[in-house]
Amino acid sequence: MKASDLEEMANTVMNDPESYKICSICGGIVDRSADICPDCSGYRFDTDRESVANRALDLAAKRSEAVTHLDDLT
Repeated sequence: MKASDLEEMANTVMNDPESYKICSICGGIVDRSADICPDCSGYRFDTDRESVANRALDLAAKRSEAVTHLDDLT
């Protein structure tokens, strides 16, 4: 995933943090309507809007090291 993609996703989350939550297992940001994290199948989430916005900044600033459901493995 390119840095510009991460920045774009972070901006989307920061503009509407109420629509997202943080997976307590893997730290990924998921849509608020999700019952299960698509990356790790976790089901506990942090819904605090400030925490979500800060996590988006953290994820955009660092190089991704994890394989997620967004990665094309073919």
